[in-house]
Amino acid sequence: MTGEFAGARVVVTGAGRGLGRGIAESFAGLGARVMLGARTLEPALEAVAAIRARGGVAEAARCDTSSHGDCTALVAAAVAALGGIDVLIHCAADIPHGGLGQVSDERLEAGFASIAKGAWWLLDAARPHLAAAPQGGRFIAIGSVNGTATVVPNMTAYGMAKAALLGFVRGAALDVVGDGITVNAVQPGLIASDNARRVLGEEGLAAYGATVPVGRAGTVDDFAHACQFFASPRAGYVTGASLVMDGGSSLAPGRGGRGDILQDRLRAQTGAEQ
Repeated sequence: MTGEFAGARVVVTGAGRGLGRGIAESFAGLGARVMLGARTLEPALEAVAAIRARGGVAEAARCDTSSHGDCTALVAAAVAALGGIDVLIHCAADIPHGGLGQVSDERLEAGFASIAKGAWWLLDAARPHLAAAPQGGRFIAIGSVNGTATVVPNMTAYGMAKAALLGFVRGAALDVVGDGITVNAVQPGLIASDNARRVLGEEGLAAYGATVPVGRAGTVDDFAHACQFFASPRAGYVTGASLVMDGGSSLAPGRGGRGDILQDRLRAQTGAEQ
């Protein structure tokens, strides 16, 4: 395939479903050769089949990013399948829902490990391969406005893990800058993903989206485009940065009762914010 990323070797974690899958498919559509890492392999294989059906190049490997060994193995599998790595996008998150006193130690550790520790392990393993990327290596983390720019009720543990991820992005950017690698983050707000629809329902998603200052939820394409910027030569002078993409919600945190809409759903189900 031809396109802006023709021949680029791109790894995406959390790529079996939702935002991660959408990002992987978007890069593949621009000509990249993609390795999809997913904790549950079956949906990732379905995504691979869909990419190949459109003429793209894709592989998949099981990866639970809360496991150091899985992160190392994913990098090795990508190098074996693609011949190297130019871009690594860490989208996986084992989301721990709950406020103080509502999350077990096991769930707290799983969430923190999959989000923040996983970023450390992935970049550490991929560093020599990203350093060899012809146009400079790119590491992109999918963060969140929750815990950094704003607070979502009943998601304290998740916000803490995402805040740690942004701390990693800033520090690691200096650690690897001498290797020609940039490290940046995208911070989504509300995403109109399959998971959001499952949690909120179509009416709830529309109601929540109407409270966003720009008048809608973000789409998977919105965030894929941001990743493509950070992955491109145009972003060669950008590192240690985070791009808030929440339609202005963090500028008006009390607008329209967003917290009430989401909290009502979170009492019974898993969350819709990435």
